[in-house]
Amino acid sequence: MINKFIRLSKLVKAFDFTVIYGGLDDLERKILLPTVHRVGAELTGFLIEGDELNKQLHILGPEEMRYIESLSSEVRKDRLKKYFSYNFPCIIVACEKEIHPDFIEYAIKHNKPLLTTQNETAVVIRKLKYFLQRKLAPEIRLEEHVLVEILGIGVLIGGYKDAKIGTTLELIERGHKYITDENLIIKKIGTDTLLGENGFDKSNVKTHFFLGTGNENIDITNNYGIIATRRTMEINLYINLEKWDKKKFYDRLGIDKIFEKILGVNIPKLTLPVRKGRNLAVIIETAAINERLKEIGMNSSEYFLEETAKMIAFNKKNKKGDGMNKNVLTVKKIVDEFNLKVMTGEEFLETTYITKTALHNPALALSGFYEVFYKNGSKSLQLFSQGELNFLKSLDDDVKAKNLNKFFDFDFPAMIIAGAEDIEKSFIDLSRKKNKIMLVSEQTSTQLTADLNQFLEKKFAPKITMHGVFIEMFGFGVLLTGRSGIGKSETALELIHRGHRLITDDKVTFHEHPGGTVVGKADKIPYFMELRGIGIIDIKALYGLGSVRKEKRLDAIIELKELKNDEYLTKTSTFRGVEVEVLGHSVDHAELYISSGRNAATMVETTIMNLIAIKYGYDPEKAYKGKVRHEEFI
Repeated sequence: MINKFIRLSKLVKAFDFTVIYGGLDDLERKILLPTVHRVGAELTGFLIEGDELNKQLHILGPEEMRYIESLSSEVRKDRLKKYFSYNFPCIIVACEKEIHPDFIEYAIKHNKPLLTTQNETAVVIRKLKYFLQRKLAPEIRLEEHVLVEILGIGVLIGGYKDAKIGTTLELIERGHKYITDENLIIKKIGTDTLLGENGFDKSNVKTHFFLGTGNENIDITNNYGIIATRRTMEINLYINLEKWDKKKFYDRLGIDKIFEKILGVNIPKLTLPVRKGRNLAVIIETAAINERLKEIGMNSSEYFLEETAKMIAFNKKNKKGDGMNKNVLTVKKIVDEFNLKVMTGEEFLETTYITKTALHNPALALSGFYEVFYKNGSKSLQLFSQGELNFLKSLDDDVKAKNLNKFFDFDFPAMIIAGAEDIEKSFIDLSRKKNKIMLVSEQTSTQLTADLNQFLEKKFAPKITMHGVFIEMFGFGVLLTGRSGIGKSETALELIHRGHRLITDDKVTFHEHPGGTVVGKADKIPYFMELRGIGIIDIKALYGLGSVRKEKRLDAIIELKELKNDEYLTKTSTFRGVEVEVLGHSVDHAELYISSGRNAATMVETTIMNLIAIKYGYDPEKAYKGKVRHEEFI
């Protein structure tokens, strides 16, 4: 295991924080944990030893700053003195208001770097967690394995060496992507996701994609092109190749649930016997497609029919809600999505709606401070941890009853208690008496907050519908646009026939992903395409599941235009410096001029390959001009 850290100065630079206090030495402090702690109960004087107070980054916003201002000078200074005595590495204030002088004074006294930003607290927390999880992810280096991408599935292949090498080459020839064999870095992202990465020197894209055969290395980039490689890929399936053993029973693919544990994460594992006459590449392709089916809940054709029937029944049941605001969801949906236990209010799950993306930590409200809660927190999901429950236990019975009664009078949709060891019976009874929904999660407060934030922000993210055909090419999400009748669908159909994948035809709904990208999916019915003279066709039924994808990040827009004969030498299709804005994000844009004498699918492929080369730092136009100047000089 590799121990990782990130310097505080890197965070300051990455997030453009303003440094209120902290010298060069202070900003070189090491951040070791990929977690962020929002200050709450600590400001009330309730302090518990642990990683939250000694190792995690601290952040507070306008609500906490107003609470600090509301305290008397004596109480404020006493609590700040105790709070700043702990060993947390840094504190970030996400607030447009001026920081209280006492707060700055105690930060200086205790040598705590103090940073500020005018961005919203929830946004800063989300982005910080995402950034830290990527940078501080636990990792190992793995040898004698090959990682490839097969139809969107990351497949880690180990075992029988000779079979592994030959199979990998055949998979690459079939159009799949190679990540690496030796020096594979595996990172644990989140709680159950592994990311495989090529660990060779990336300064030159042409020198680090090699497949070792024992005597020599095969240069994958040189032999198969840059489109046959990929630097990183999530690991979804582990395949172990072994010599055929006649005495051993080999089960069918996907029947037995066997896992390979890597960095504490269980990866589905298959053991494939190797013998003459078996086409391992085709079998592994089938295994990868089957794994994709499992990921969306399908193990067989019978199960598929069963799930389809369930979907139809669900759509009929929810037909009444079609006219409602799409940016609301029931508490029942949250319960089902996160496998929450219902303690009270089960009868209200389907009639209570969530309308806010923000989660609220009620620590200050439980102490009797409601000034900001009225405005920002009273309509949000309330998230309790063991810390808040311990704080309630510490209150006098009369104070606790008074504060809880007032808290329960607010019209929040539900409260979720995360990672709690013990919930007081009086708390549950009062929730039931007040007709409130109380839910319990086995996840920790930190992890549940991250998962809920991502789910809610995706649900309530701004959306836009654009006309065109959305496809995935070489790992890029490409939107083909153009006037009606220009040939978008016909071009996309040929691209799918060549192995690219359809997300949707006609209308594409784009939303902003919590990770900071724009993601598109079908507006209504996915995987269908309309062709003039033929009608509606089902791409998934014609070309299989490997020809479609549910959603994809938007990387490029290609606008198809009609080419006039006299414009043949004046039109270009490059992405050089041309971008359009979609939901506030810049997206590469190119105009592609087509005519009866030009193969639009080939031109689209070439255009995207050229964009990939530019993304990797290789500029073909500059390279060509450099060679011309060199020859002229000679």
